[in-house]
Amino acid sequence: MVLSHQTGVRIPVALPSLPILSLALLLAAAPALAAAPSAPAPVPPVPGPRATATPAAGATIVGAAETALKSGTGRFEISAWDRLLKEGTREGLVDYDFMRNNRARLDGYLQMIAEARLDRLSPGHLEAFLINAYNAYTIATVLDRPGKQSVRDIEGFWRRMTHPVGGFEVTLDTIEHDVLRKLFRDPRLHFALNCGAMSCPLLPPWGMNGDRVDAQLEERARAFLSDSRNVRIEGDALLLVRFFDWYTADFVSEDWRGHAPSIPEYVARYASPEVAAFIRKKGAAIPIHYMDYDWLLNAAPFIPPAVLPTPSATPSATPTAAPSGR
Repeated sequence: MVLSHQTGVRIPVALPSLPILSLALLLAAAPALAAAPSAPAPVPPVPGPRATATPAAGATIVGAAETALKSGTGRFEISAWDRLLKEGTREGLVDYDFMRNNRARLDGYLQMIAEARLDRLSPGHLEAFLINAYNAYTIATVLDRPGKQSVRDIEGFWRRMTHPVGGFEVTLDTIEHDVLRKLFRDPRLHFALNCGAMSCPLLPPWGMNGDRVDAQLEERARAFLSDSRNVRIEGDALLLVRFFDWYTADFVSEDWRGHAPSIPEYVARYASPEVAAFIRKKGAAIPIHYMDYDWLLNAAPFIPPAVLPTPSATPSATPTAAPSGR
């Protein structure tokens, strides 16, 4: 008798007649057949970070951050992120091969971000946490879309793709514009957020630490604005990276922390001595030109493994390493 999956009615099924000897052999083999292992079940894919925190109904990441700014005292551990950046960046660019080979470590850190209680973090740890979350999810998203030459080739990279942060599904734009810029109003954020492009600020070999985030932001501003790739003199004009054009108000508005009367005066605080002297000489009305933004992926150049030296007839010959590829 078998059960019909269509009607639920048991239907008699006639077995074909078998010779007695064949039937006996079949019965004898039954225990072995029963003990034989079944086909292995498909291995499910390794899950990525998932939001396990459960914010109250109607809660938003902005509301959680506002609560933290009022009363938060908690800290957030970043040692795992610190080690990834130390091992997986070179001169501020990302070694995506290393990050791909250590994806489990990156996902482990992102899981911590997904599970964090934002409303309990102290203001410094909240700011550092959100900067690190932005930078880590930027790397993870690039890894999830291999073969792209630019983050602009990844559809929805900033505005549509969401990531779990403290129990909330948010985009990179939400982290940057709705939380960090809106609540902290610190123009130095622009020198710490890495968008995955060559013209974006370089990634240091350490994560933002809530216990010293202000000093770290100051260091990032000085490192960025003293770099001739971002700020330099061109004739009688000041040549600047493009986001000074995009976010002018962040640097000169009175309700923003550390604002200046003008863009040149803000730049002069952190620029090289040569550029700072040029700005002071020319004054705030100095002409400003903007550089083209390089959207190519911020991938560190490939460094080939060392090549073993070819056996030489001279035993004392000093082996030479392969060129670094830079």
